[in-house]
Amino acid sequence: AAGLSHNRARRLRIEVEQLQESLRQAARDRERFAARVAEERTRDEADRAAFASQLEELRGQEQALYARLADAASAEARTLRVELQAARDRLAALESERAAGERVVREFGAAICMIQGAYRFQDAEGRPLRLRLDESGAPVKDADGDPLLDPEGTGPIHEVEYVGTGFLVDRRGLVLTNRHVAEPWWKDDQVQALAERGLRPRLTALRAFFPRQKAPFDLALEGLAERADVALLSCDLRGLRLPALPLDRSGRGAVAGQAVVLVGYPAGIEAMLAKADSDVVRAVLESAGMSTGRVTEAMAERGPVRPSTTQGHIADVTETDVVFDAPTTQGGSGGPLLNRNGVVIGVSYAVLSHFGGNSFAVPIRHALPLLARAQPAKR
Repeated sequence: AAGLSHNRARRLRIEVEQLQESLRQAARDRERFAARVAEERTRDEADRAAFASQLEELRGQEQALYARLADAASAEARTLRVELQAARDRLAALESERAAGERVVREFGAAICMIQGAYRFQDAEGRPLRLRLDESGAPVKDADGDPLLDPEGTGPIHEVEYVGTGFLVDRRGLVLTNRHVAEPWWKDDQVQALAERGLRPRLTALRAFFPRQKAPFDLALEGLAERADVALLSCDLRGLRLPALPLDRSGRGAVAGQAVVLVGYPAGIEAMLAKADSDVVRAVLESAGMSTGRVTEAMAERGPVRPSTTQGHIADVTETDVVFDAPTTQGGSGGPLLNRNGVVIGVSYAVLSHFGGNSFAVPIRHALPLLARAQPAKR
């Protein structure tokens, strides 16, 4: 009896220690997440300040040139007029690009969704990968310090959560995005290594959060491009009348040097919380914890789910890519790239910071065959 009591006490002590460690880890995760939100808020404020400074500088140049022109001799006046016109052109272009971004969000923002997904791995018997725990309940780690995963593990199920962007291309509920958003393990070397162990990925969530909609919409796969990073999904819009984004079907909508607008959810939920009031951020984190799915649900209920825009110019157009300099990050994958006429010319899929900071989009023509084969979304 004494031995039995000792074993029970030992198990209870281990469970208490595990609970305490879980609470400490949750607090650390919350602090790191809050720090990322604060970092995004600082970056957003810096971007706005830089844009305002650029506008102010151009306006100052315009006024200074105009003042010099009033007192200039005829020979100098011709040169000043050229400089003045150049300054006015740059100012007009900058304000026009800002207006284009605002117009896109105003007309089509409601149809650009944040996609929230999750997946896990399971063996041939359907058992999910779990954390392997030692006798004290702590995660077992490999030589590199990474936690070991095993279908026979006794810890929590290993689940990968992620976010991306999608946009309506048909008011029946057809959503275009990247293939690596719809099928997040596509061309993933780590997944290939797990496959060699007999493990297969399985989606556990794939949902669309549209602006001003309090509940998410489940997404179903309609089609995948074989070679390009594009996919077509569908959802039941439940009678909603959201706009579909116009697509460039001419093949001539992307021109090097042309201004473009990129719309999406770069930096995911951190960026959106950075734009929300501090009270909203606190309420979301307190009610939803650190789960991406629950945080996104809490945000949708409170209204801060909305896309952001960045402006830039096309650097190059090839058979496989539209190369541009409008910045984006993870979470913006699958976002629409629109030209100055407000027509989608590509689907954003990557940014290479070491390659001149350029971003890349799949030309929209690679998505058109998917649309041609698609069946109407079920209503």
